[in-house]
Amino acid sequence: MGTASLIVDAPAFKPAARRRRGKPPLALRPLHKLWRRTIDEIEVRKVTLPVRQLPAAIEGVVACQISDFHVDRDEDLSRLGRAVELINRQQPALVLLTGDYFSGRDTMRRYLAPFGRELRKLTPSAGTFAIAGNHDHWASFDDISSTLTGTGIEVLSNESRRIHLRGDALTIVGIDDLWTRRADPARAFRNVRPGDCTLVLAHNPDTALYTRHLQPGVMLSGHTHGGVVRLPYYGSPLKSILRLGKQFYSGLNRYRDFYIYTNRGLGTFWLRVRINCRPEVSHFRLTGHFPRPQPETDRPRGRRSREKSHR
Repeated sequence: MGTASLIVDAPAFKPAARRRRGKPPLALRPLHKLWRRTIDEIEVRKVTLPVRQLPAAIEGVVACQISDFHVDRDEDLSRLGRAVELINRQQPALVLLTGDYFSGRDTMRRYLAPFGRELRKLTPSAGTFAIAGNHDHWASFDDISSTLTGTGIEVLSNESRRIHLRGDALTIVGIDDLWTRRADPARAFRNVRPGDCTLVLAHNPDTALYTRHLQPGVMLSGHTHGGVVRLPYYGSPLKSILRLGKQFYSGLNRYRDFYIYTNRGLGTFWLRVRINCRPEVSHFRLTGHFPRPQPETDRPRGRRSREKSHR
């Protein structure tokens, strides 16, 4: 079983009616409709997530991840609300938030309170955990962290928490942001016991370069927005911002002896554009089974391959 067969695309979640705005010229309306769809329709990405040393009792546990909200406008807040609704429909044990909640200080101040109200609606059975991204530190992560904590979310800044699921243990490790030079993997793992199964949250996938010797069970990241533009058979045409390479811009990829999953994010930054790269809620089913290494591609999947992935 290759990596591609671990991923199932659920039907896109269509947004509720938005507040009416001025309509674009008639000739541009089809293009405008397509543009709105690419940045507003959230895709639930169902993934069988390989976790090294996963206890047998935790096999099949469901976790959800969202990332890169960039709540800078009313529409971004509405998108976050729809993502929360979608996550609750999945009935996860865990919800994992991997940073970049706002783009800057001004929008953070404006939307911080309603941002907290939306996240308070999350209903995982075992807890919600969050880390910072680079934009959060540029905005003021002290304020963001206070709001997250006030909603019952546990914020991990180079630290870990051991939780119990189905009578066994899983350790959530949160590594701070790499670009702002706050990442300290050794400190984050300092209370991890030998043989512990770890689920690592790190905003930037490149954090894996400095974490691999600590034997993470799996790493969940964001940061890349999926590459923003994804072309069939090729992936993102944009120059890589990752030392790991563009392969790690999106989806499930194996790095050495563990897997990294990169979420495409919910929001946009600077350019409000997504092409073949819709906002994402990741739905994980945890497994201790490791498939043979196979890079994710953007090759269109036919009916037979989709049916096979459901088996």
